[in-house]
Amino acid sequence: MGRGPEIRLHQLGLSDDIVTIARTHRDLPQHAREQVEAACLSYEEEVAALETQIDNLELPKEWFTRIPLRGELAAAKERLNACRGLLSVKRRIPFETMAEIFECYLLPDSQDAISEERRPRLQSELVLRPPSRKQTAGTLCLVCRYWKAIAMATPSLWSNMFIKAREHRGGDPPLVRASKVRGFLSWMDRVASHPWSLSVLAKTRGIGQADAVPLAQLLHRPAALYLQRLTVDCDQYGLGMGELRFPRLTSIVVWRTRTSHFPSHPQGGPKFPDLPSMPALTHAVLSSVVPRNTLRMEVPWGQLTHLYLGVIDNRQWKALMKLCQALQRGAFKVEMCHDIDEAPLYSESKGPAVLVYLKELTFSGMAPFGRDSVSMDGLSLPALEKIRIFSSYNELHWEFANAHNIFGALTHLTILVEAWVEGDVVVNALNTVPQLQELYVKISEKYEELFEYLTYGRDIDGARGGRFRMRHLKALGIAFQTEWYRPLAPGETEYADNRRPFPYAHVQDLVASRTLAVRRGDFVSVTTTHLQELENLVLAVDGEEWGPAIEERLKEIVRPYTRQSGDPRLLAVVTGPEERVFNMFSVDPMELCRWNHWDDGFMDAADNLDDFSLYPKCYSFL
Repeated sequence: MGRGPEIRLHQLGLSDDIVTIARTHRDLPQHAREQVEAACLSYEEEVAALETQIDNLELPKEWFTRIPLRGELAAAKERLNACRGLLSVKRRIPFETMAEIFECYLLPDSQDAISEERRPRLQSELVLRPPSRKQTAGTLCLVCRYWKAIAMATPSLWSNMFIKAREHRGGDPPLVRASKVRGFLSWMDRVASHPWSLSVLAKTRGIGQADAVPLAQLLHRPAALYLQRLTVDCDQYGLGMGELRFPRLTSIVVWRTRTSHFPSHPQGGPKFPDLPSMPALTHAVLSSVVPRNTLRMEVPWGQLTHLYLGVIDNRQWKALMKLCQALQRGAFKVEMCHDIDEAPLYSESKGPAVLVYLKELTFSGMAPFGRDSVSMDGLSLPALEKIRIFSSYNELHWEFANAHNIFGALTHLTILVEAWVEGDVVVNALNTVPQLQELYVKISEKYEELFEYLTYGRDIDGARGGRFRMRHLKALGIAFQTEWYRPLAPGETEYADNRRPFPYAHVQDLVASRTLAVRRGDFVSVTTTHLQELENLVLAVDGEEWGPAIEERLKEIVRPYTRQSGDPRLLAVVTGPEERVFNMFSVDPMELCRWNHWDDGFMDAADNLDDFSLYPKCYSFL
């Protein structure tokens, strides 16, 4: 039988001279090379002799003689391969080059690391998991002394650490098993002063106190001064990090599971994670870590440039925005404030707040705007260019009283609300965004009102912007919920309920007015102001049984206006549910990348999935 891969060089039966050469030299001098080459020749002859002996056995008489001979042959081949390895060019690779190779193996590009997260997965499958055992610096240390020396002297190889912590009982500080402590301490010592990342899985699972060390005690090491990224998956109890300070931490992810089956905290109610001091923090993903009616002051809100926060209510959101003066991108899971009569345990600035850097807002759950109980007065977002709303079963509300200060610079609007959204509601919102260039909306009823509003040259009473509304619009996406727009069934001559035929003519008028009519100059005599031609159109039809028929008819209507033979015409996509990668209109896209930091693609699901895109990459253009 062949020897296992765990057999080391000195266990192969090589001569003492060869073992000494292997231990002493990386790049063999001439005399050592001659010794190894002579050993190779000797082992080649031995292998050839054993193979000949096995081939010449008289079978079946000498059947059992084959077994020990094959074992000897395998051992001889291992000795031969070991000697050839001593002559390999790999042994002459410089120390620094080997370190770079190890880094490429252990530290893949962040985009490659998150590629699996882009695929839709059930929320129950989204669990923070340790790295593969095959991809740790500790594995490299087991190969040989040279590899171990390189790994030990390259701090970046130890820059990603994963710790499992458990609680003795709900509410106690998380504990780490004593058997794991020595390894974690060695790991942190090897990091030294190199920036590093820590992932902590802290869950309520029984663990004996005598056999464990508190997580906070474990992290009281010099390496904590250089911690740059922290990821925490925890349940409704604490983290035990309240006394810790990470002065160089710039990015944090804390995802707290909100489940009803956990027992109550001994002091009553859930205990929210006690966060460490983070004076350098700029990027944060914090889910369910802010108690109701409070704002956690240990978080340096005023210096955050990227923030995801969920779950908070719309009153908290307004007060928080007045604190986030440096914010550039924000994403929030918002719910309605049900304790409006209860005084908040924080003070909100009474003066106006101008967020001059904020360019993008994404909401799930619901949007904070337009609720009578919480006015958005005092907020000014002069640089805000993009708003996206992904909501499940919450009505669409909009801000009208302070619309100019919030939406005045808006160029992109996505409204994918899994509720009954009517065309006139969308029209009212569009009246507040005159600079809009990109619109994606899901609509359930009153299609005609929206189509008429978006069609160049239509006179509509009370609509702002005259006959040429949305004159900057260049990309349009509409997701159709067609429950009330079924075709007539065989034998029907008229509709017996509130259902109606799909308004294909309105779609054709809309597309023609924003493409062919603009190119022909039909409106030149009417207005001297430039009218933007529609460049991208995405129409998504739902899964009703008549959906395929609507999809095919829309393709027939839109196709004559699309780009052909290089002409500067419309790029258009018409899809049904069977063509889409994943029907996510009722799902929070941030859930799909919950363990990613902002710069590792936390918003990739919202940014890159074709289901949300006005510029899809996977769908076929007409």
